[in-house]
Amino acid sequence: MSLSMEDDDKTLVLRSRSADMAAYSELVRRYQGNVRACIAVRLTGKHEAEDLAQEAFIIAYRKLEDFDADRSFGAWVRSIAFNLLRNYWRKHRPTVVGGAEELEALVDEHIGIVYSERHESDTMAALRHCMERLDEDAKKLLAMHYTDEMSVAEIREEFGVKHSTMTMRLHRLRDQLKKCITEKEGSCPV
Repeated sequence: MSLSMEDDDKTLVLRSRSADMAAYSELVRRYQGNVRACIAVRLTGKHEAEDLAQEAFIIAYRKLEDFDADRSFGAWVRSIAFNLLRNYWRKHRPTVVGGAEELEALVDEHIGIVYSERHESDTMAALRHCMERLDEDAKKLLAMHYTDEMSVAEIREEFGVKHSTMTMRLHRLRDQLKKCITEKEGSCPV
């Protein structure tokens, strides 16, 4: 069975469980940049971040049978990566004099809250809600740039406006979505 861009994560997870490496490769392709970035901003060494991200996907593949396919695969693999990162920090942290354990516990707790599956699903729900509130031209513009991966120049030609006008429209739409998501998440308990 061939892959299509419309295959959702659940379909890819179920196919991956049946040893469909192309399906799992698609999951890796979709989430590797995000996982790598989440780890890289917390480490000074690029190679360590690459290694931890790769290890997260290996562990995820090995534990795929235990994963609830109705949940977010991206959040799950990031949580694996964060656990690997915490273990890495424990092994490689310098010896600290004083109450660093309390600070580390607070940081770990904050990471757990901010990057939990529930928080991600709340953010995605808020994004969907905010996208529904946009007019059709705004939805089309965002789809062209972020889904169809059209360049600003290509979109500018489609809409018949100046480059600066198009970049400003995109900027304002991103800002509008950001504010809407922040407001929507603020109205829900975390």
